Order: sequence, then structure tokens, then C-alpha cells
Amino acid sequence: MRLASLTGAAVAGAVGVILLIGWSVGLGAIPGAITGLWTIKPMTAVGFVLGAAAVAMLDRRRVTLALGLAVALIGALTLAEYIFGISLGIDELAGIDFDGLTARMAPATAVSLLLLGASVVASRLARASVMLGLAFGTLIISLVAILGYAYGVSSLYSVGGFASMALPSALVLAVLSLSILLLRPANGLLALLRDPGSAGHLLRPVIPVLFLGPFVLGLADLAGRRLGWYDTVFGVAILIAVMTVLGTGLAWIAARRLRTLDRQRDAAMQALAEANHSLEKTVDARTRQLAETADTLHTLIKIAPVGIVQLDAAGGIISANDQWLELSGLTKRQSRRDGWVAAMHPDDADRVRQEWQQYVDAGEAYETTMRFRTPSGQVNWVQVSTAPMTDAQDVFGHLASVTDVTALRAAEHAASAASARFEAAFASSPLGTAIVSLDGIVVEANKRLFDLAGSLIPVLNQPIESMFSPANAGDGAASATVGVDGPTGRRMDRQMRRDDGEETWVKVSIAEIHEGEQAGGFLYQLEDITARRLAEARVEHLAFHDPLTNLPNRLLLLDRLNQALLQASRRGTGVAVLFIDLDRFKFVNDSLGHHAGDAVLMQVGLRLRQHARATDTVSRIGGDEFVVICPDVGRSGDVNKIAEAFQKAISEPIQFGDQVASVDASIGIAFGLGHDDAESLLRNADQAMYLAKGRGRARYEVFDDDLRYRIHQRLDTELALRDAVAQGEIETWYQPIVDLQEKRVVATEALARWRRPERGLISPAEFIAIAEEVGLIKGIGATVLGQACHAATALERNVAVSVNVSARQFVQDDFGAVVKRALRDSGLAPDQLWLELTESAVLEAIDSAARTFQELRAIGVRLAIDDFGTGYSSFTHLREFTVDLLKIDLSFIRDLERSEHDRAIVEGILRLADSLNLDVVAEGIETTNQRDLLQAMGCRYGQGYLFSKPTPSATPSVVFATVSS
Repeated sequence: MRLASLTGAAVAGAVGVILLIGWSVGLGAIPGAITGLWTIKPMTAVGFVLGAAAVAMLDRRRVTLALGLAVALIGALTLAEYIFGISLGIDELAGIDFDGLTARMAPATAVSLLLLGASVVASRLARASVMLGLAFGTLIISLVAILGYAYGVSSLYSVGGFASMALPSALVLAVLSLSILLLRPANGLLALLRDPGSAGHLLRPVIPVLFLGPFVLGLADLAGRRLGWYDTVFGVAILIAVMTVLGTGLAWIAARRLRTLDRQRDAAMQALAEANHSLEKTVDARTRQLAETADTLHTLIKIAPVGIVQLDAAGGIISANDQWLELSGLTKRQSRRDGWVAAMHPDDADRVRQEWQQYVDAGEAYETTMRFRTPSGQVNWVQVSTAPMTDAQDVFGHLASVTDVTALRAAEHAASAASARFEAAFASSPLGTAIVSLDGIVVEANKRLFDLAGSLIPVLNQPIESMFSPANAGDGAASATVGVDGPTGRRMDRQMRRDDGEETWVKVSIAEIHEGEQAGGFLYQLEDITARRLAEARVEHLAFHDPLTNLPNRLLLLDRLNQALLQASRRGTGVAVLFIDLDRFKFVNDSLGHHAGDAVLMQVGLRLRQHARATDTVSRIGGDEFVVICPDVGRSGDVNKIAEAFQKAISEPIQFGDQVASVDASIGIAFGLGHDDAESLLRNADQAMYLAKGRGRARYEVFDDDLRYRIHQRLDTELALRDAVAQGEIETWYQPIVDLQEKRVVATEALARWRRPERGLISPAEFIAIAEEVGLIKGIGATVLGQACHAATALERNVAVSVNVSARQFVQDDFGAVVKRALRDSGLAPDQLWLELTESAVLEAIDSAARTFQELRAIGVRLAIDDFGTGYSSFTHLREFTVDLLKIDLSFIRDLERSEHDRAIVEGILRLADSLNLDVVAEGIETTNQRDLLQAMGCRYGQGYLFSKPTPSATPSVVFATVSS
């Protein structure tokens, strides 16, 4: 009803505003289609606007009063002008040209405005009948005018034959009066129509007929007479007949309704009589039950979990149950009358007494929350609710319930504190935080979320999804759209939608906010992970690229190689792999520093990219090793040209700062087809590169069948060597060391031999290097040492055994223990054991095995440097260790007879050893002339085929030849 009322008022107000605008701009500027509205005068339009505003704001009493008085005043002043024949000037509005037309509204319009304004003013009265009567009067006047226009009877809408009420005015007044009537649907005719009882049941079908029937019949009658169908007498007769039939029909309907109501009344009376009779029968039973119930009620009151108190009309306690006494801490005697006031907390006493007295005087129910403080000092929060007990006229007492809410107050306090903590955490959280409704709208957000979204992106009252860029499958993100069954406990990475173009990534965490058992919303938390995403991207890049040169690393290289092989199988072409190792790079690092080495590597990588084809992949797989993949290769000559271009580019001097470095490249090339394995192809190129290094460096070699065979042979040797020690295939042969001056044997050198079943006896040159490389030298060395020590026990006491020790064997932490165990197990005296180390072993032992070196000499083991003179730093490092012997390498002895250069070197070594009190053993003596020259130079010991070849026996026969050979 109120909506219909406000709609009508809005229409009336809109018409008034349009009229005022039209009168202000001039009638000539108004479209002809609505010119009929201008029969309404400007002051009438003002009344319409004020009346519409009054109806719209009927609940605001002061505004309504002012607007109603203004409307009534307009009508009253206009009537005064008509009555007294004067002009008060209220119709002359500034700026309006009436173009010769009268400015004054019709008297009927003025009366209607007066009644309408009075109706609005009467809305302040307690009784609505005055307001409704005045509004109904306005409605009647407007309806009469409308009927006059409808039937063409001017006397119905004019006064004294002049100043007719305009039809638009009548319509607007009817709308406003109906709007006022609709605002009070509980009074007047509307109330009767809405009545669910007999009145409404009777009126609802009759009123439309009574209102619309005569109107429709009159129009039909007038239309028939104007068309000439019948004359006035016949029309009146038909009208009377129709009205008679209509009245009879309505009377018949009313009679049927009344008869139905009478039957219902009689049935109700009969049922009431039966009910009274039944009630009389049950009153006695109910009386007994009530007595029992009263006893039960007293018992329930006594044991009730809440305090129950009966008070008199003045508010004094008459009776109270035990729960109340426990809460107040008073006895029954102390609490009677006004004694209960003493139980109130001092902070609540004045307020409660004042409020309680007001409600007692008014005879109304009272409810409050207060505190009781017991004599022991305990404070109890209670909820007090009272209700007055009345007889026919007066309040004779009050009944109160007192509920202990101490725990509830504590819970509320805890909840309030928790809420405050949540608000503080929400506002100051380093995470962007938002509370989102079930339909995905942001209800509340903290400052951090606004910062993440940026100043140009709206946040509040917007869908949460509008803050994010669309999710891409490649980003690992998922849509965070929520709903009633929306995501709970989900975490995902999303990119923020920012108008400033800044890339911002957040981790979105979503949790449900429960209100009772149902989810009332979602809590979104956004953690800025932009730095982490960039770091992850960098880590991902580093996982597949070399951090120094930014070239693909081994992982990405293998992936590209597999792709190239796949394409080759489809196109029927080949793939070439160039394995590049820099020559002299270690020298650059050692001499110019690692920063220089890094500069060289970066420059080499740049040059390789510059000289590679667009489809080639240049990678660095570690150290100074680069690999280039050349797909779609048709001829080997093309790859050879690429390798030559790489070598030429790499060999160019590299300038960095004021320093210059120069390196070369050894390149291994391997060709593959679509069916080849990437790892195998890379390994083949690596082997070809080692072949290039072995053949002089700064060159390239191609992996072919010959190289494949040698690699196969080496692999076969390695595999067989792994079982050689366990199967007893390692043997020890011996070659004597003689005293050149005294012509006697002073020691015998233990030499490892491998008796391979399918190949026979193999010299150490074929397997020792492999054993060192694959880590088998420890077992072979320990075997030879043990066999040599046991064999030496059969020698004379002044004859020693000399055992070669590998560099890798000597620098192991337990080598000293291995030697001591071999001596202990064999019973050989320590001074009968010589250990021979090559110069490379001595250089490695400087840092890692110096303690082992000293420990072995301390127990009597003699130490010798083997192949002395072949290392560039031998003389420098002699002073780092205390050794006993130097063994001159056979390369200096071989040409001793013909080369003065070699004789000078040998003489230098002998003089050096003499100055350091070291014994010298010359290796590789094969002629008596070599022996005689060494004797003449003062060399004490010698060894070679001149005296004996290696034999399985530790005590070989020695021939001291006297004839030159």
C-alpha cells in the first residue's frame, strides 16, 4: 500500500514540476501533444508539488505539518479572493507570462487543495478519521468533476458557470487523495475492504460494482442517445431496469452471504454450547490438575536454575527461590522488602533503583543487566527480567527471573577481546587481507590489500576476481571465484591486475568464515610473492643455463640434442656434436687469477655464439668445456669448417683490462643420426676431444671406428681389472738394484704384473694409469706391497725391497697404516723397505700427506723420488721433504754415452744429491759404458737390463759384466 501511495505522490509531483517548468519557459515552447496540461494554473501546480512532498514525507511530522499548512493556505487564500472579490497576488508567480489567460485556479480546485492540506495537517492527530474524511471529501470533489467531463455535464465541474476545474487538475487531486487514503489502510473504507471477517467478505465483491457500474452504465446510456439508437425516455427506462437488475443481484449476493454467515454463526453457537458443556465437565478435573500443577510449579521454582522472585506492587520482595538467594548472597530475611537492594554492586545500585522505580510506577515490564556482590566479595553478573501481575484494573505485584550470565559476560568479554585482536591483526597484517561475501564481493579490506591492488583499481564492493588477471594454466594459477560451495583452504598463485603495469604476484589463501554451522563468507589473504617468483624464474633459468656465460648447461644441452635427433630422424639428416676443451686455460687461471679465467670463458662463449649458425646450440657444460650442437648436417666437411672457424676465433688474443690472455681449443667431433642416443653421442665427442689433446692439442678429431675400438679396449681392460685383485691375477716381479762400486745387490724393486687369463702377462704401462683413474690403485698397491714385504723376508738382512707407490695411493689418509700392517704381517724390518714416489706424487704430498711422509721415515722406511729430473719443480720441492734416495730417470741414461747435455744433467743431479747427503740410483743401465761413466761420476747405485731383467723371484742372479756392449 505504501509503495502505491508513494508512486501516486511521485506522479502528482512530477506533473506539478513539469507544469511549473512549462509555464516558466512559455507555452509556445511546449509540444502540442501535452498542451492540455496547461489548463492547470501555476499556483495549482505548486499545490500539487507541495501536496506530493507532504504525502511522501508523512512520517516526518514537522515537515508534513509545514507542507500541509502551505497547501491549505494556497486553497484558502484563493477562496478568499473569490469570496471578497479582491486579488491578494498569490497567483502572480515571477517570470511567468500568462499570455492574457487568467492566473487564478478554479474555486472547486481551491476547495480541494484546502481539504487536501487540512487532511495532511490532520495526519498528526491520534484519530485517523478526520484525515481520512478530509481526503475522502477531496476525492469526491475530484470524482464529481471527472464524471462531469465524462458525461459532458459542465455543471458538475464548474461553479456558477465559470472558473471550471480542469480535468487534469481533477485527475491529479484524485491521485493525491487516494495516496493519502492508502497511507492509512487500517482505517476507513480500506480497512473494511481488508477486513478478513464478515465486513470484508461482503464488501470486496460489491464495491467494484457500486463504483464502476453506474459510471459504465451512464457512459453507455449517453453513447446510445448520441448515436440515435433511442430517445431520453427509453434510455432512462433501460437505465432504471439495469439498475434494478443490478441492485437485485447485489441484494441476492448479499443475502446469500448473510445466510452463510448466519449458518456459520449458528454452527459456532452450537459448538460453543457443546464446548461450554464439555468445559463444565473438565473444570473440576482441571481444578484438581491446577492444584497439582501449582505444587509442581512451586517445586520447579525452588529447583529452577534461574532465580525467581515475587515482588509486591511497590517492588519489595515477597518470596524468592534458593537460586536467587545463592546469586545475591542474602538470606530470605535479609532480602525481604527492600533488603535485596543491598546485594547490588555499588556501581549499578543507583542506576537500577532509579530505573526500577520508574517502571514500577508505570506498571511496565523491566529488563536489565546488573551485578550482585555477595558478602564474601564474589561478583555475579545477572540478567533481570520482570513482568507486572495485574488484576482487572491495577498492578498488584511483579514476577522476576534472575539469570546468572557471569560466564556469558566472560565469554562476551573474551569474544570482544578476540574481535579487537582480530581487527588489529587485520589492519596491521603484512598480508593483503579481505573479507569476501559468499557471492565473491569484497566487503572489507586492509591497507596492505589496497597497496597490492594499486590506487587505480577499485577494491571495496567489487568482485574479488576483478583484482586478478585471468589465470593461465602455465602460471600454475587457478581461478579463485567463490560461491556457496566455494573454495575452502585453497592456496594458489595469482597475478594482480594493475593499471600502472607493475607485475605483482601474490599467493592467495582462502578460508571459510563460519557463522554458526554455516559459512558466512571467506577470508582472503594475499602474500606478495613477486620477489620469490622472480627468484624462481631466475633459479629455473640457472637450472638450465650456465650462470657465468648464460649459455645452456648440460641439462638443456641434452634436451636440445634429443630434439635435434628427433628432427633428424624425420628429415633424414644428421646431427654433429662438437666437444670443445680449452688448452692452456689452467695456466691463465694460475697466472692471471680466476677473474681472468672467467673473462676468458665469457669471451669464448661469445665468440662461439657469433660463429655458430642460427640453428646451432652453444652450451657450457662445466669448467673450460663447451659443446656445440649442429643439427641438419648433410656433409662432414661442413662441420670441419665450423670447427676450424671456432678454433680460429678462440685462438685470437683476449683483452680484459690491461691484460691479454691466449688460449687454444681441442675439439672432438661426433656425428649421429635419429636413432642414436644423446648421451652416447656426447660421450663419443668427448672421447674424440681427448684424442685431439693426446695428439698435440689445438686441433680437432672426429670420432671414428678406430677410436671406438680403442675405447672398447680400454673399457674391457677396466672391467677385467676390477676383478683382478680378488682373483689373484696381480703378481709381483723383481729387478735388482746393485752397488756399482762394490758390485753387490743392495735392493730389489718390486714391479706389478697382471697375469690376465686370456692375454697372458701384461706390463704395468697398460693398466696402472687406468687403475689410478678409476680408483683401483689402492687395492693393487696394497697387494704388491704385501707380496713384496713377504718376499723380502727371504733376502739377506742388508738387502731391501723397493716398492713403487702411486700418487693417489700415497695421499690417502690410511696409507701409513697400510704400510705398517704390511710390515707387521710379513715381519719385515722397516729399514728393509724402500718406497718409491714419482715427482708428481711428491708434489701432491706436500700439502696432503706430509705427516705420512714423516711418520714412515720415523719408523725407518726409506723414501726415494722416482724418475727424478722429469718434473719442472723437483729442485724447488726437495727441501720440503727429507728423502733418502733419488732415482735418475732412464731417459737421461739412455743417451749418456753420446749426449753431453744428458751427462751434464746427470752430473748436476749427482752433485745436488751429494750436497744433500742423498744416495742416487741410475735407472735403465743397459751397457758397460753407461755403467763405467756413472761409476766415474760417483753414482753409487744402478739398475737395468745390464744386471738383470725383471723376474718372478725376489733373489735373481745378477751378472756384473766386464765387457762393453
